[in-house]
Amino acid sequence: MLDSILEVLGNLLHFDFSSLTSNIVTLILTIFAGSLGFFSIFYLGRRRETLDHQRMAAIVKGLHYAGVTRDVFKKPAADSHDHLLRGLRWLFGGLGVSTALYTYGSVGPVADAGDAMRGALLGAIPGGIGLAHLLFSRVCRRRERQQDPLGSRMVYRAATRRY
Repeated sequence: MLDSILEVLGNLLHFDFSSLTSNIVTLILTIFAGSLGFFSIFYLGRRRETLDHQRMAAIVKGLHYAGVTRDVFKKPAADSHDHLLRGLRWLFGGLGVSTALYTYGSVGPVADAGDAMRGALLGAIPGGIGLAHLLFSRVCRRRERQQDPLGSRMVYRAATRRY
């Protein structure tokens, strides 16, 4: 609908609106992304300033600042299960990309098996990342077993006195 209106106006005024509208859309999206970036930087700076003021007020009053320690926000160390899940996600994601691109290349109007296979090779990149995560998961699992050989199999036994 908008295209037909712009086409009629373009014919009347002898002007091409298609390049103008694509530039306007690009400009609007750029302004939107820039405003989001500015807002986030401004908000984070103001938040940091507010936390600093709270700390200083607590120090001036002679009270302990009851803020949250920074350790709470740190990511926990990844274990073998995390790498296993990441590896499976990447591997199946790569398999999905390969399947989609191979199917698209083989069903197209000018189907060529070589082009379809080249498109399918793009899925090898996330698949390789997935295999690396699976390998690292295996290494982490072995390392965890070496550090704690009994693991969860250790059972509590009451201490007995030996004479």
